[in-house]
Amino acid sequence: MNRYLRLLRQRDFALLWGGATVSALGDGMSFVALLWLLLERGGTATDVGWLAAVHTAPVVIGGIATGVILDQFDPRKVLAVDNAIRGLTVASVPIAAAFGVLTTAQLFVVAAVYGLLFMTSAAGIPSLITRLVGQRDLTTANAMESLSFSLSGLIGPAVAGLVIAGFGAPVVLALDAITYFAFVACLLLMREGRGLGHGEAREPGAPGVPGVPATSRGLGPAVRFILGAPAIVAITLFYMSVNIAGGIVTVVIPLYVRDILHGGSETFGLLLSVLTAGDLAGLLVVGAVSWRWPLGRSIAWALFASGLVLLLWLLRPPMIALGAILFVWGSLSSSLTPWAQTIRMRLIPPEMRGRVFALLRTSMQSTRPIGAVVAGILLAQGDLTIAIAAVALLFGVPGFIGLWLPALGPGPTAEP
Repeated sequence: MNRYLRLLRQRDFALLWGGATVSALGDGMSFVALLWLLLERGGTATDVGWLAAVHTAPVVIGGIATGVILDQFDPRKVLAVDNAIRGLTVASVPIAAAFGVLTTAQLFVVAAVYGLLFMTSAAGIPSLITRLVGQRDLTTANAMESLSFSLSGLIGPAVAGLVIAGFGAPVVLALDAITYFAFVACLLLMREGRGLGHGEAREPGAPGVPGVPATSRGLGPAVRFILGAPAIVAITLFYMSVNIAGGIVTVVIPLYVRDILHGGSETFGLLLSVLTAGDLAGLLVVGAVSWRWPLGRSIAWALFASGLVLLLWLLRPPMIALGAILFVWGSLSSSLTPWAQTIRMRLIPPEMRGRVFALLRTSMQSTRPIGAVVAGILLAQGDLTIAIAAVALLFGVPGFIGLWLPALGPGPTAEP
């Protein structure tokens, strides 16, 4: 825990992480409230599907523009403006509801604004972390960022359900708006980051790809940098594969509960909680331990081990055994994000971090819906076996390949 405490004693990082965590918890509540309001207004299953699409699809458009903006201006101020806009947008719903003028169209507009601006924080937060945290603490800082999202996914929907039942969905969105403004306050209270700024020289001996001038602007230099960094290309392709597998899992688990375990919503919820608990346990360990092995190779081993664990799912285990499998899988796979993010932070030149982070996270986010489509095709005949095997292969095969890739061995992916 000393590594966590050391970071939290750094005022600027504590403000960034605390504000981002509170805001993420609000986000974990808001979509539940938007869906519930839509249903209360007579929304159909088709309407729910469109709302979900509008909530996520604009990420691709916003992600492309976000990176350029983050590299042109102070990321702290960009994040503050982003959260202020989203806070005002979300606050418009409870205000409109209070005056009796809320419309279904407004719910879709709020969801679209969230999706359009989502990548600003997703790319801006890691850009700020590189300015605030030293090399040896990057993995811990990235684990803490992942913990924020995991906690929001675990706590947010449950809190939203309780608040909706007691006070109504507009109150949930009012609380989410407050969390946005709290993050804005934290950002404005931060001092200037003590890390590398735009155009500054890299640390002596810091890894990177030569030939990228500090004054380069636009997406072209960022794309060329990514394609010229084998370690980043490899882990990005790995994560695209993992996200496709995640899309399949979201479809497989409820069907497995219904058709194999013959359980209900409580069984489904319990298994998701167990998976999240494994994820949180893995993140806590990764952030607390001083890891001595090359991070790239460690990612490969974690992927390969995850694939082997998932193969046990083919044995049609009962609920307790499946819970154990999901917990171990969550523990193993949770390490991937902080390790990969640390590698990126070491390799990306400071003058293009916003663009590169935005492009990478946008590309990885875009593959998750593919998994849901693939699951529908694989499950057309009602047999879960092929879909489960596909998930195991989407983890295990990239991991096995990564064990032999030179780009993931000692060097830039190793701890300094």
